[in-house]
Amino acid sequence: MKILFVSMPHPTHFQPMLPLAWALRAAGHEVRVAGHPDLTETSTGAGMTAVPVGTPAWYADDPYEPALYGRLMGAGASDFLGSFDWPMSDASAWGWEGLLGLEKVLVPALYTGINNDPMIEELLAYARHWQPDLVVWEQLTVAGAVVAELLGVPHARFVYGLDFIGRAREAFLRRYEEQPEAHREDPTREWFEPVMLRHGGSWTERLRTGGFTIDTSVPSTRLDTGGPVEGLRYVPYNGASVVPEWLREPAGRRRVCLTLGRSNELENTGTTVAEILGGLASLDVEVVATLGAEEAAGFGPLPDNVRLVDFVPLHDLLPTCAAVVHHGGIGSRLTAVHHGVPQLVLGYGYDTWMIAQRQEELDAGLALAAADATAGSVRDHVARLLDEPRFAAGAARMRDELLAQPSPADLVAVLERRVEEWAEAAR
Repeated sequence: MKILFVSMPHPTHFQPMLPLAWALRAAGHEVRVAGHPDLTETSTGAGMTAVPVGTPAWYADDPYEPALYGRLMGAGASDFLGSFDWPMSDASAWGWEGLLGLEKVLVPALYTGINNDPMIEELLAYARHWQPDLVVWEQLTVAGAVVAELLGVPHARFVYGLDFIGRAREAFLRRYEEQPEAHREDPTREWFEPVMLRHGGSWTERLRTGGFTIDTSVPSTRLDTGGPVEGLRYVPYNGASVVPEWLREPAGRRRVCLTLGRSNELENTGTTVAEILGGLASLDVEVVATLGAEEAAGFGPLPDNVRLVDFVPLHDLLPTCAAVVHHGGIGSRLTAVHHGVPQLVLGYGYDTWMIAQRQEELDAGLALAAADATAGSVRDHVARLLDEPRFAAGAARMRDELLAQPSPADLVAVLERRVEEWAEAAR
């Protein structure tokens, strides 16, 4: 088979897809990775064959930076996104106005504009040339769905975290049917339909949801979106990495990791990194903080129990840790789950607060709203993770649940079968 992976160039969105791409290659299938030119170095560095499409300089800023939504959509957009009520399970609580407002934010901010619009034409031209048998697209890079539907080939939406977007869409469609016809709006369809008609295709809900979903989330945290789902075990991958010498020696005392992703920012919290490190100084732990010299330059003297590192592969660091403090990012969260490490998530928006609360319900960690984070509150939460055995036990249960999911190698046969079934149905 020929399998085309399509992703936005943000590394943490693409990296969860790589183990499946490797497994398909190892099984003898041809694999290509298409995305903005910004993705090329990441994908080729991981051994993939890249297909640059669209324009470079995809995002000058972090795509989840609230100010970006304001620049894309005008005043008030970022406030709405931050204030939208995201109930974990009771989607019936979502009203029509809120769901419609969410669509009006997500469609221009994440689906159209700088992510998908600039790549569709070149991606379609390449796909018509290469003729893939299956397209796997990262959940926000819907250009992959557009191309698959126009070519008439099966496609899968790849989800790497809590599928609140799929859940919200399912709730939106139900509320849509309840509205008087004169009041119905569907921003998703209003964008997709002209794109499809321009190329001789037509609208289908699969453009938003995929023919099926590949979901790497832990089953007990998964949101039911009503569509077919194939579970996939998350396999940690942090990019090109070298294990440092200090990490090859046993830790002298309990180790805590502090990692805030690639931005190393705490703009959404009530504290600073330096204050958090100062608060953790009173605990009998070694703190490994993934911050570079530039970020730490203004901190002043650091506590004796702090080790600053520019970068360290989390899949090697976290097995040595008794707890981790992070911002709720995909790689940090799922790598911690993979190694059974209790987590303190400083939730601030998108799906971070939802998953933090769910992990707390499952005794796998604690949730602390970023706005409420102080040196003292972070220290006290970390002390609980270290001293209350239920958190280590809960994290171990979640790890076992994750490891019970089909491996990337296991999923290869599933994808082969889905392509065969699609071809049979088309005959």
